[in-house]
Amino acid sequence: MAIVPVVRGLYVCERVDGDPVSKNLTLHNCFRGFRLSALPGTPRPFFVVAYLANGLGPLSIRTTISSPITPTVVFSHLAEITAPDRLTEVRFVLQVFCRFPTAGSYDISLEVNGELIALSPFRVNLMEAREP
Repeated sequence: MAIVPVVRGLYVCERVDGDPVSKNLTLHNCFRGFRLSALPGTPRPFFVVAYLANGLGPLSIRTTISSPITPTVVFSHLAEITAPDRLTEVRFVLQVFCRFPTAGSYDISLEVNGELIALSPFRVNLMEAREP
């Protein structure tokens, strides 16, 4: 029987480095929004990182990026992981490639086995044009 974990943290960042000895993660340039030069636009790939605790067994993690105002889903990914026991913290790292149709607010959500466990808002803005 699977037990849905709780989220200790949900982060969005430009780069993730992992230490092979300690298994620690280093998150670089965490952010809550970014600017695009044109819309629709594709930002550089970024990472969604979640620290999951108290879970057990097989877990289906759906990561979704969507607009809270319109039903527009710009990214969706399903991953399968296993939490070996309730004392082991599981670190979920996903690289995201997506295209944003408009500027505005978006939500990153994590669902585990169909249950929403995390929701994090961020903004996409259009860069202002500079005059020559």
